[in-house]
Formats: sequence, C-alpha cells, structure tokens
Amino acid sequence: MLPQAISAEATPSTTHGPVPSGPKPTEITSPSAPKPGDTTQTSIEKMVQVSFTANRDQLFNAWSAIANLADMAGSIEVNIRAEAESGFDRNKLENGVLEPLREANLVK
Repeated sequence: MLPQAISAEATPSTTHGPVPSGPKPTEITSPSAPKPGDTTQTSIEKMVQVSFTANRDQLFNAWSAIANLADMAGSIEVNIRAEAESGFDRNKLENGVLEPLREANLVK
C-alpha cells in the first residue's frame, strides 16, 4: 500500500568526495498529516519532494517507487548530481550516460 504522499525538504550536501555506500538519512514529513484525535479528512498533497543519496543497487531498487510517483503525477522532475573524486571518463560519460538520455529525449 502506498501512502497518499511523501514530502521532504531537500538538504543540500556540503560534503565532497565519494558518495557513501548507504542512503543519506532524509527526514520525510507530511505537512498535512492529521494530528492524533483529528477526525477531519486529510487534505490532498499537491507537491512531493524526496531527496536521497544512493548507489547503483539502491537506485535500481528505488526505481519502482519513482515510477509509481510518475504514474500518480503524470510526470516528474528528476535532478541528478554525481561527483567522482578522480573525475569522469569523458567517453564513458558520453556513451553510457548522455547519449542514452538524449536518445530517450530526456536531455538535449
């Protein structure tokens, strides 16, 4: 069962270096959650924001939940930020990341 909505404030990362292997703890709150004893109908969430840090396996596992949100919203905005201490191989970045995203008409 999916919750009606999950919202969380994005917290910018101030650390530099390799991404930790586990997810970054993120407090998930729902501003319109009913208070204990409140019998009124819960208001409808109109915006959801979730921020997390994930490795490849965690991202793969999260993809179904992200797709569920896209189904509920019609479309979602995806922001990706990655850092590599040693830098990115230009050819691997182009061929393995940017080109497939362009072919899917997701980026220009």
